[in-house]
Formats: sequence, C-alpha cells, structure tokens
Amino acid sequence: MAIKLRFTNSSGETRNWRLLEIVQGQPLGHPSHALFVHFPVAFYIGVLAFDLLTRLHANAGLVFAATLLIIGAFMGSAFAVLTGLVDYFQMVPGSKKRRKGTQHMILQLVTFAIFVVALILRWSDRHVPQASWGWILVELIGVSTLLIGQYLGGILVYEMAMRVRTGRSREAGGGSGDEPIPPTR
Repeated sequence: MAIKLRFTNSSGETRNWRLLEIVQGQPLGHPSHALFVHFPVAFYIGVLAFDLLTRLHANAGLVFAATLLIIGAFMGSAFAVLTGLVDYFQMVPGSKKRRKGTQHMILQLVTFAIFVVALILRWSDRHVPQASWGWILVELIGVSTLLIGQYLGGILVYEMAMRVRTGRSREAGGGSGDEPIPPTR
C-alpha cells in the first residue's frame, strides 16, 4: 500500500493530514505503533543473547555491541512510546481495552527501567570480554517483563481488536477505508 499524502474523506474532499492522524499511521493505512515496537523488543532480546554468548566464548565486541543495543532500544522506544500513548489516549477511560493498555504500558515502562539499571551496571565495564552474571540476571528479568508486556499488547490487538478495522473493506463496498479511526471501547 502506498503512503497517502493527503486525506480524502468519503465525499471526495481532500485536506492535509492532522498530526494525530500521522502519528497514528493513517497515511500508511495501518497503525504505526506496531511498526516501531519491534526494534526495542529485538534489541533487548539481542542484549541478553549477546551477553549469554560471551559466557560461552569471551568476546569484548559482543559486550560492547550489547551495550549499544541497549542504547538503540532506548532510542527505538521513543517512537514506540509516542505512538503507543496516542493509541492509549484514544481508548475510552475505564474500558477493558484501557485497563489492558495500562497493564501493557506499565510492564513496558518497568522493562525500560530494568534496562536502565542494566546499562548503569555495565557502562564502566562495557569493553570487558565477558558479560557479568549479574548483568545477565538483570537482563533476564527485563526480557521476561518485556515478553509479558508484549503478550498483553497482543491481547489488545488480537483478542480485543485494538486499532483493527472490523468494518467492511473498500473492496467489499464498505466506504473509502480512509475515515479517521474513532476512539475505541
């Protein structure tokens, strides 16, 4: 699907996209939060994998790369958090989706905090050839928290249809498919 440079409503009128619509991913035709979450998730898991590998074969390059992955995860998280918050504040307060979204957000923020601790612990030793078992333990807790939070995010999408269009598609005669997405329950 091509990026739509301008919004066209069902009556044919066109206008520029609003900032909220851009952050939601509407010019792309799908939610943007899902586009960004993969980077911090992969990077956090990569940190743990690299550090475990250094316990099998000492390699200062892997330890340093894992340190850089934590920083990369933080940078990727900025986009995931921004787009996630936009989706979160579109949820109806008090709804089941909002409660599940709150749980998901809290676990992701806890994951971030755990990896801040991991970065602080390893920073002065980021060039050593082998990761500390202490780092690995902190990262294991962080990745476990991350995976539980991602599971809750999956429930939001796959069981609760958060930001999933359930109406008929344009091809099935259900409108243009370009209408802004209203808040969800």
